Order: sequence, then structure tokens, then C-alpha cells
Amino acid sequence: MKNIIKSITLSIIAGLITFNASAQRAGNVPQNVLSTFSSKYPQAQVKKWKSTHEAYIAYFTNDGKKYMASYSKNGAWVNTERDISRSSGLPVAVQSFLKTGTYASWHIDDMMRVRTPLQNLYVIKLDNHSGSPFDYEDTGSAENKMLSFNDNGKLLKVVNY
Repeated sequence: MKNIIKSITLSIIAGLITFNASAQRAGNVPQNVLSTFSSKYPQAQVKKWKSTHEAYIAYFTNDGKKYMASYSKNGAWVNTERDISRSSGLPVAVQSFLKTGTYASWHIDDMMRVRTPLQNLYVIKLDNHSGSPFDYEDTGSAENKMLSFNDNGKLLKVVNY
């Protein structure tokens, strides 16, 4: 009987410590933001919260993958981003475009999937610099582009950055 009571007590203490650590990570995030987040990602494990003038941002893991989700000050979900580490994580049409299209010789700096309330996007950041990352001055000016594709792999937008 003592072991059962001891076990229950330890479980309660561990639960309180976990709750307190989660509350500290949430900082000053309003309850409506926390509620919206937890209803959208009930299994998520939040690593940290960050606030800006316009939004609250949650950095979390879900199903073993890292995400970043943004919420407006009133608690509305704005978007969720996830980095993509391999081009095989992109739709086939996007993979084909990157291999044979206008930017086939460009270097891929970053790939991510961005989900918004209106659409899902694949965002690819590229540069036309093929040398060492430390010798930009010797090769002239490098161009940087950000390409946005829809779920079907259609190129929606090209932005210089």
C-alpha cells in the first residue's frame, strides 16, 4: 500500500513539474492563443513561444518533426511552417522544375512547407552562387530568389530577396 501511495505521489509531483515547465515556456501567451494551438495540435510538444508585435509563434515538435506555427494577437491561426530537408519531400512537379527549369543550376538554400488557412505552399530559397559561401566578393553579386509553389507543383510566385 505504501508503494502505491508513493507511486501516485511521485506521479502527481512529476505532473506538476511538467505543467509548470510548460507554463513557463508559454510565458505571457494569451489563453485564446494557447487554446487555438492545442486544439489544432493536441499531440504537439512545445519547445518555446516567441512573441512579436503582430503574432505569437510556437516552436514545437509533432510526430517527430519540427514546426513553427504563428497566431495573431486575437488567437487566429496564421500559418505553420516545416523545413524540408530533402527534395524528395517536395511534390514531383516541384522536383522536376528544380532539376530542369530556369533555376536548375542554382543552389537550394532552404525548402519549407507552409500551411495557411487559404492554401498550402512549398517555398524554396535559391541563390545563383556556386562557389564557397565565403567568397561572394570575388564572384560579383549573387542573386537570391524565393519561389512559391502550390500543392500541385505550380509556380505561383518568384521574389528577389
